[in-house]
Amino acid sequence: MQQADNLGAIPGVDHGFCTINDPLRPQAVFICKQVHSASVVEWQADLASNTVEADGVCTGEHPPIAVVTADCLPLLIASKNGEKVAAVHGGWKGLQGGIIANAIKRFTDEGIATDQLQVAVGPSIKPCCYEVSREFIARFQEDQGHLWRDRQPPWSRVQPAPLLPPDIAPPAARQAGSAWFDLSGYGVMLLQAAGIRREQIEVSEVCTYCTSPTFASYRRRTHHPQEVKTLIYSWIARITD
Repeated sequence: MQQADNLGAIPGVDHGFCTINDPLRPQAVFICKQVHSASVVEWQADLASNTVEADGVCTGEHPPIAVVTADCLPLLIASKNGEKVAAVHGGWKGLQGGIIANAIKRFTDEGIATDQLQVAVGPSIKPCCYEVSREFIARFQEDQGHLWRDRQPPWSRVQPAPLLPPDIAPPAARQAGSAWFDLSGYGVMLLQAAGIRREQIEVSEVCTYCTSPTFASYRRRTHHPQEVKTLIYSWIARITD
């Protein structure tokens, strides 16, 4: 199980990024029925896991909350005083739809300022392995280009090298005119647009596709269908008052 230094430094908060069958993960965990939406809900005692359609959950109570991913961006958020936490599933649809701003608003609506938050972005597919089409980039630029007007967009035309030494070979380009998309970089841009400073954000360098075969990767499994299906489990909990 992996942990982020910035969340690990917050008293009264525990968290982890792990495989779904990791024996160290909490057992009674609340998870939404994830549908690639921008919806973030508040945990309530009468809500059953996998029944509420949303892609983010927050709480000021004690039950552990989580999201599951297999290439998408898992984000864990906590206030520095440990009084409120959130778990967010960020696929590009939910990110584009505003799920990060919606999650941050859950904190600010309760008087927790953005400078009082810490965010950990867990393992996800990195640009070394995330090829997208020319059409995808054109649509994305038209809708989201304001975010990178004065800086590098979250993709490159040349396939970048992995951030960590790969255990699995990154995929070769499979279409003409494609680009290599930086999902976590896009997530950081959205966090900054929501008022979070870069020094408040910790980003895992783990690529779910190439870093290790133990990480869940939907795209890798489409390329290697013999692989057993698994998921990454990203959880966070308040453990003291």
